[in-house]
Amino acid sequence: MTLMRSRLKALCSLSFLLLVASGCGEDVEYRARGETPGTSGFSGTSGATGGTSGGDTTSGAPLPGETSRVVLPLGETLFFDGDDYLYFHGVHTARAVLEESPAGATAVVTGGGAGRLTPDATGLWRVRRGEAVVEVEVVDDLLNADTFQNFNYTPNQPLALDSRGRLWVTSPPSNAVHLVEIGPDRARPLELVPTGSWPTSIVAWPGTPYMLVSLTGRDALGLLDTEKRRLVDAIQVGDEPAGIAVDLRHPDGPFAYVALSGANKVARVNLKEGVVTDTLEVSRDPRALAFDAERGRLYVASLLSGNAQPHGPIDTTPLPREQQPDIAVIDTNTFERVDWVYEVGTLVRGLHLKPGAPNTLYAGVSHSRNAHVGVSANSRPHHHGLAVIDLDERGGAVTQLDLDQQPTSSGPAPSPHTLATSPDGRHLVMTLSAGNAILVLDADTLAETGRLVAGSDPRGLVFAEGRLWTSAWLDNTLQSWPLSALNRPETASAAMISVEVGDDPTPPEIKEGQRLFNNASFSGNGDFSCNNCHIDGLTDGLVWNILLDGDVNTLPFRNVGGTGPFLWGGILPTLFDFSREVLRLVGAEATGVDVERLTRYMQSVTAPPNPYTLPGGRFTPAALRGKALFEGEAECDICHSGPLLTNRTQVDGKTDGKTTDVPSLISVYDTGPWGREGQWSTLEEMIAYAAQFTGAGHLSEDQLSDLTAYVRQLPGDLLYLNSARPLDGTRQTFPGTAVELTFSSPLAAEQPAGAFEFVRIVNGVEEPLLGEFVVRGRTARFVPVEEALPLNSDFELRASAGLTGTFGQTSREPIVLRFSTGGVPTIEVTGTWRWDISGIVSGSLIISFIQSPGGQVSGVVLDGGGLVDFDHMEGFVTDANLLIEPFPVLSPVGQVQVDGIEAAMVDSDGDGSADTGTGRLVSSFGSLDVIMSLVESE
Repeated sequence: MTLMRSRLKALCSLSFLLLVASGCGEDVEYRARGETPGTSGFSGTSGATGGTSGGDTTSGAPLPGETSRVVLPLGETLFFDGDDYLYFHGVHTARAVLEESPAGATAVVTGGGAGRLTPDATGLWRVRRGEAVVEVEVVDDLLNADTFQNFNYTPNQPLALDSRGRLWVTSPPSNAVHLVEIGPDRARPLELVPTGSWPTSIVAWPGTPYMLVSLTGRDALGLLDTEKRRLVDAIQVGDEPAGIAVDLRHPDGPFAYVALSGANKVARVNLKEGVVTDTLEVSRDPRALAFDAERGRLYVASLLSGNAQPHGPIDTTPLPREQQPDIAVIDTNTFERVDWVYEVGTLVRGLHLKPGAPNTLYAGVSHSRNAHVGVSANSRPHHHGLAVIDLDERGGAVTQLDLDQQPTSSGPAPSPHTLATSPDGRHLVMTLSAGNAILVLDADTLAETGRLVAGSDPRGLVFAEGRLWTSAWLDNTLQSWPLSALNRPETASAAMISVEVGDDPTPPEIKEGQRLFNNASFSGNGDFSCNNCHIDGLTDGLVWNILLDGDVNTLPFRNVGGTGPFLWGGILPTLFDFSREVLRLVGAEATGVDVERLTRYMQSVTAPPNPYTLPGGRFTPAALRGKALFEGEAECDICHSGPLLTNRTQVDGKTDGKTTDVPSLISVYDTGPWGREGQWSTLEEMIAYAAQFTGAGHLSEDQLSDLTAYVRQLPGDLLYLNSARPLDGTRQTFPGTAVELTFSSPLAAEQPAGAFEFVRIVNGVEEPLLGEFVVRGRTARFVPVEEALPLNSDFELRASAGLTGTFGQTSREPIVLRFSTGGVPTIEVTGTWRWDISGIVSGSLIISFIQSPGGQVSGVVLDGGGLVDFDHMEGFVTDANLLIEPFPVLSPVGQVQVDGIEAAMVDSDGDGSADTGTGRLVSSFGSLDVIMSLVESE
């Protein structure tokens, strides 16, 4: 149960059966990026000789006689060659020698170079490194709601059977896998086994008691001993490992193939020798694998590799076929890419070889139709289907089946993920990850024959004990149906088994928001979710004509909370407004509580440790040179300043004729393409243009390379605010709201005196609130003397510069958040309203409102009656009065400023929600009557 993954990407050996020893390469840049294969030795040969491994290049070498202490979660592997937990030792350090371990512990330091250790017991482990000592306190209770970091990695292969027929289930946010005993009519969770950070895939190593686990948050492949029921070793394989396939037939093997989703590569690991032998470039974000052992072919699906019109309405010219490579075909005998399969889909989530027909490959796909102008839920921007691929054809002959609208379809089939064929060969089944269902097709005709209702975001399929099993991972449940249910899905619910797995630390309101985000049934037509564009909180890399922004590149949601205003044009002032607009885009019927939950989830998504930096986020020498240029000659920090590297203002940006809200540069390395309209396909191109834009076009190629290195490695060792409650700028804050700041990494126990302040401002005078700040994990929480915040008050919440994280990060600038409370709302106005305004329009305005629990109201015009239009409005409810703040209106005579609206709302049926309202609109045209009537409640 880890808090951070190592940033060191050296490809050291994996000591599986033989606990091999290994050495690491010397190139710091490659070490950081995980791109140097074949640097490991074999146990008993060269490499494990002790001493140093090349000299410290980061000025972090242990001092003579120094004793350091780290806290390590049980199940985690400590990589002594370079690890965030050991950031103070840099990269190249002395060989680790285990001097002391808890009673009953059996783990030892293994591997070449500086070695590594996977502790198997809680307590104190004492390790000597040259003349320095590291005391490792291993604990099993470190992960909780306060220490939880939402890296937002989602499962790829979450289920696997071991050699004894027991089922293992990954629980990514729990940093653990769960052992479950299964039978024809039962499922009994046994042991929760801690692993490294965010396990997303698990597969058996046939013929052994071991399983392989992708530890996506630690960039490692773990070795799980199913008899000892613990992780016994791990190897760092590269950035964000995902899908795994095991090859037992290779004469030089056995091998494991690991999709490196963050590196756009596949790694080959020799399991016998425990070494990464090769890595191979594929397309963008590879996750799903299919392995044909007979043909020696590995098929690697890249989740985000292809779309016919990536620039949407800006350029609807279809890309050439060869620019849409979706599936790499790899000859595993030579480990060479021998072919591509093109034009499979925008998103390719799952692969499955048809049993008995090795020339046929199935792929679960989504097609993003982003060439529409004014995309909305009704334009059906996402189609979902099954791609049937004839592998005997060069380049793959692809036949597309529309699962949403084929004649036998019972409705949309959003986001097909895992595919499998039933043991009798009669059914092809697939999980609909955004549809909360298992789709059942006739294996011969591919006609839909039914659906099994599942929990939230089902992934993974296993047939065992006469049943079908899946992981509804956002519900933390393992679910199962008898195979007979595939013939009669309508009878399945009575025979379903559902058991809870994992120990998820995600706060409940964040988990609820994530379910909304990933759930297509929440959209107007039930055919796509927010996650279709903002993949795992990141981006689909496409330009869409949406909302109020026009043609824009999809923005990521990582660290979005403190970057307001929102949208590319900075049109929306708060994240609450932004959430409302996202829900409106998908056609959702949402309440204010829904919007707040979605807001909480989005601001919880944080960037994982940057894979390009040295341990602890330390910048490489090139990046340090680039930082000096960024803050000096290139003058980038004029706009990209502040705690999140954005000054939060609208500027005439790098897109001609467009005013752009300055985006944050935190974790920008994997959010391409870059620019408001996706103008730049590489970070190098974007940086070169930016240098020209700021007047630094004279920089040399070497200087531009350094500048790019700095931007790519952000946030580096910066400790920054990840989320806050309340959000900055929130009005009508609910008085009972817990006031807290949540940072990007766990905070050190000791912080500067007066590091946090919380004051009420009355007539310009500050009054400190009675209470104290308590730091726990990533959160600094204000514990008040009074249970509720004062009403009708303004507040400031502050954090000083110089805060420190447990891995040595520091905050460089003070943080100030402002919010307010109002009166107590006694009525709810969420819904769609008809406004009749005297003297302005002959028809009616149709307005949609969403109200937060504190009474804040956010509204948007759905129909301006053909005469007026405006982007949005803000207001609040106090008692039963609705107060709308000033906003501009576009009318036939130009822009008119509305100075405010005040209305008395009436709840005629006593259900707590208003049905009608009457009020006055004040503008430059005078005071006008407004009559409001509820069209529908959302």
